[in-house]
Amino acid sequence: MSILKLPGLITLLLLLLAAGAAVCYGVLPLKYETWKGMHKTAYAVFVLAFIHSFFIGSDLQRWPMRIVWVILAILFAGIVAYKLRHRSYLRRNPFRVAGVSQETYDTWSLHFEGEHPPYNLGQFMIIQLLRDGTTSEPHPFTISSSPTGERLSISVKSVGDFTATIGQTKTADMAYIDMPYGVFSFLTHDAPDLVFIAGGIGITPFMSMLRYIFDKKLEKNVTLLWGNKTKQDIAFRKELETMTSEMPSLKVVHVLSRQEAWSGEKGFIDAAKLQKYVDNFQVSQFFICGPPPMMRAVERTLTDLGAPKNRIHYERFALR
Repeated sequence: MSILKLPGLITLLLLLLAAGAAVCYGVLPLKYETWKGMHKTAYAVFVLAFIHSFFIGSDLQRWPMRIVWVILAILFAGIVAYKLRHRSYLRRNPFRVAGVSQETYDTWSLHFEGEHPPYNLGQFMIIQLLRDGTTSEPHPFTISSSPTGERLSISVKSVGDFTATIGQTKTADMAYIDMPYGVFSFLTHDAPDLVFIAGGIGITPFMSMLRYIFDKKLEKNVTLLWGNKTKQDIAFRKELETMTSEMPSLKVVHVLSRQEAWSGEKGFIDAAKLQKYVDNFQVSQFFICGPPPMMRAVERTLTDLGAPKNRIHYERFALR
């Protein structure tokens, strides 16, 4: 093998490694921080690929292709410059953790103070926490607060490498927050009858929506079906009870899969429960958020029950 081809081979192997790590994330036993670090190497790999192909690659010795390659390099440099500028802006405008509240035995809410752009209910942020002199990798979390509130909040369940440390966050810790992202909101698919279907910590975007509806006193018929394992897993219970007592149009149905002594619904959110609590499958707007298997099952069931596909909306997320 010619020594001139060695950089190209190394570049190709690094690209395959980064692509493989992205495709197999969730299958390989990789920490999120390790995966993120491997992903970042792609920036350097692209530079190596450009240099190698531009000066050595036989396909780029003709000027038309070289011009195309230069244009692509300029676009890449522009993207990198924008990301560095945006990162610098976030570093100059950190948020302060104004409060840490425990919602259940393994779920915490973090409340932040700081100047933030306008956001819509159901959107998410990308956050880095600064704790004990260490800055975490960026992690995405749904915003659980309402735009009507003063503070920005997220609610996190302890299940992954990073989320398991959320309870260790202290008031006055700092955070870099990049927001807002996402379009999972009933405001973009409005209807008089809304059906929210949540599984576990998938309740967070619906808390943002319900708080907004409650604060704005919107006239909406809202049914929330929320699946959890036990009573101990139900977060925001008192707040939801307050909402239902003051909003006759709000109906909250808890479905528990592992609670023997429970007078309410048991098992999973299935066709029978949906038919019991949903009045009209043709006109309601359905929003689903929870573990991927649960969302797929509910989406199939709703379709079988006659709900139009354009009225079924879902938010996919991963816990890290």
